[in-house]
Amino acid sequence: MKLNEIKFPTLLGLFVAVGGLISGIWLVQEQVRRSISAAAEETPKEVKISNITDASYVVSWLTDVSTSGYVQYGEASGDQNMIVTDDRDQQQGSVQDYYTHLVTVKGLKPETSYKFKIGSGKKIYSLNGAAYQVATGPRIDIVPPADVAYGQVVNGNGEPADGSLVYLQIPGGVIQAVMVKASGSWVIPLATIRSQDLKSFVTYDKTNTQLDLNVEGGGSLGNSTIAVSAKDDNPVPEIILGRNNNYLQANSVINAGQESTTSSKMTVPTPTVPTDDINLLTPKLGEKVNSTKPEIIGIAPAGTRVTIVIHSNNSITGKVTADNEGKFIYTVPTDLPPGDHTLTVTAVIDGVLKTITRQFTVYAAGESFSPAYSATPAASPTLRPTATPRPTATPIPTATPRPSPTPTPGLIAIAQPTATPVPIITTKPTPTIKPTATPVPTATPKPTATPRPTSTPRPTPLPTPVTSMPVSGNGDQTLWWLVIGLFMTGSGWWWYRKVI
Repeated sequence: MKLNEIKFPTLLGLFVAVGGLISGIWLVQEQVRRSISAAAEETPKEVKISNITDASYVVSWLTDVSTSGYVQYGEASGDQNMIVTDDRDQQQGSVQDYYTHLVTVKGLKPETSYKFKIGSGKKIYSLNGAAYQVATGPRIDIVPPADVAYGQVVNGNGEPADGSLVYLQIPGGVIQAVMVKASGSWVIPLATIRSQDLKSFVTYDKTNTQLDLNVEGGGSLGNSTIAVSAKDDNPVPEIILGRNNNYLQANSVINAGQESTTSSKMTVPTPTVPTDDINLLTPKLGEKVNSTKPEIIGIAPAGTRVTIVIHSNNSITGKVTADNEGKFIYTVPTDLPPGDHTLTVTAVIDGVLKTITRQFTVYAAGESFSPAYSATPAASPTLRPTATPRPTATPIPTATPRPSPTPTPGLIAIAQPTATPVPIITTKPTPTIKPTATPVPTATPKPTATPRPTSTPRPTPLPTPVTSMPVSGNGDQTLWWLVIGLFMTGSGWWWYRKVI
């Protein structure tokens, strides 16, 4: 039997149908691949529970990509449907993306167990399928005298490491966390740190107790570990991300990943006499001082003439000469008004003009009686918010996320809750908790039905012999194949745009 010829309209319909099928499958597979990759990058890492009091606690973590973050929490005996966003989001009034994340959960009840999950990007994460769990401590009415540790964190270029996380561990106490401000400064109250059982404030020697600090820059900024004694914690010597320092040992400046082998005692390292540059020791960038006549201290080559200009209501200019040891000190001759000031130090060294510019703040009378880089958040733990802050913009997925039945093994967690009830954190500070990613994907909506043509085309029956082909150039067949192809293409594109 002679086969029917296949004309162009029929071929066009077949081509569109096959092309639609292939493109639809590719679009869906590509989006699934991207979704899996994005989920891995948004997974919370280095999760820590810190700053536990009778009314609050802090949750902090890192992500490989810049993304939004929040905590969904509630009492362990009830529903966990309360939402609180990143501290920066609450200050700015909008949700932003970050590499580092710190959420303060406030307004809690004393001696009460709470559970929470972490929202990161478009998913909600738990720990091995179970919610994280923490318990608040009892109220303590007698608060010890204020004592703070503070300092400054910069990146490898000397710029303030805004948004970095500073963790402080004191022996016998609950780990503390704070976020570095835009000026590079940080401050942590020591006197109100709870003991591991949360029933009292930790006791420590204000001279000899060792403080261990870990700084996480997030992204590509790297991290640093610092060891310093309590007598050298206000301020802690400037922390440069990527460098580790042990100020309990001599020759302590080492690169990240290396260890020091010297064990002789020391305080803050004595600066060496520079040969071709100047360095400003105080005030540091963003420092807040109590004196209206602060001292400007720095080092420069011996005998160098240094010009100092303070830009205030009226500019103040002075000149000093570096002594034989390369040190210069300039005391501001007139009272500086409270507020922000800019300091410029210049010197000509080997025919080259060297310049340093710093900003610092002078406290108003009675505003502070101890040095600090920023307002000291050393609030008494007896003062508790009356209501739990709930942000207006809630970054909750549009559909109720459902946990994956089999969580993928993730980073090691030191105090991990399991699928069974998790032990309440009451006897030791919460160390790093690395979650197994338990992503809760957004429910996939069903595509709406594609409208059908008003007149339903009916395909022409094929001839009985198996060697028969579609009727040549039949308009109804061509329209039918076009509809199928366009439906497949449209469905694939709709799904691709929907899940982005």
